Amino acid sequence: MSDLIHIQEPLRLLLSRNNFDVLERRVYWLILKEIKQLQTLRRNETDPMPGEFPAFKISIADLQLPNSSAEVNYSTYKRVAQRLTSRQLYLDSPAQHEFTSVVVFPMARYSRGVLTVEVNKHLVPYMIDLSKGYTKLQLQAALSLNSQYAQVLYTRLCKFLDTGIWRVTVTDLKEILEAQQYVRWSNFKQTVLSRSIDEINQKTDIEVFLSERREGRFITTLVFTIKRQSRKGDGAFDAFNDEIELVLSQPAEVLHNTAMEIMLQNYRFTAVQMRRIVSEQHLLDEFVRLDSLIQKGYVDIKTNPTRYIAGILFKKEGPQKPSEK
Repeated sequence: MSDLIHIQEPLRLLLSRNNFDVLERRVYWLILKEIKQLQTLRRNETDPMPGEFPAFKISIADLQLPNSSAEVNYSTYKRVAQRLTSRQLYLDSPAQHEFTSVVVFPMARYSRGVLTVEVNKHLVPYMIDLSKGYTKLQLQAALSLNSQYAQVLYTRLCKFLDTGIWRVTVTDLKEILEAQQYVRWSNFKQTVLSRSIDEINQKTDIEVFLSERREGRFITTLVFTIKRQSRKGDGAFDAFNDEIELVLSQPAEVLHNTAMEIMLQNYRFTAVQMRRIVSEQHLLDEFVRLDSLIQKGYVDIKTNPTRYIAGILFKKEGPQKPSEK
């Protein structure tokens, strides 16, 4: 993919439940693209966006799904406009005992092949604040996806490109994808997961592999291994992933002891951080993988290794600076 346009999808918006369908999410991504371009043009201004609800125009050609026989026509625009203006975004911060509920798109108007959409001005700060936790998307890749499940899964997987691994329970993933109606694992895997992964691997800038973890007779946890486009077909990186899987499959006590030894020798985490890494399975898995990526030279670190890993493992929390190495 050449001349890629990157957009920044605000993490807080990404992780909130918005329940967009395929075309609505395309509208959302196209608006993010325009917001980024507007921010670039006004980068030296104190207020990078207008005070009123900003309006964005989307042509019928941009809304058309790729490789789809379903024509986007007047009735389609009408349905999308009606659904857009009924969408509310619920932003919840339980730790601060705060929540916000807003209508995302207050107005949508169609005329002569163009859909004009207003964005709630209260959401604009979340969209243009590029200094906080964001997930980077490649617009062309995101817009190439025809499946709602693939769209949502792709955005989640991009969040974990730094570590290259995402561990999630089946229950949580069903909730994220809003696919709770698939009660049986076999139906969920065949209808939702396999199709979404195939589409992502064929059309986007990343490649995904899925591993299953059992508790007794049931699949309870899924592990996604994620590669950037530049690593597709990289046999050495495939071997690296296989090696990591073997390391992570070791007995818990062995993995804990190995990780603690590595941390004491090569890093300067705080005592609290080290206890958390060895006691929380997802942090332990991510630490082992990140350390291996560093040792193999797959990661270009612009700061010291301790700060780099701590910034990824604890990025959802407040500042917690490790001691300098």
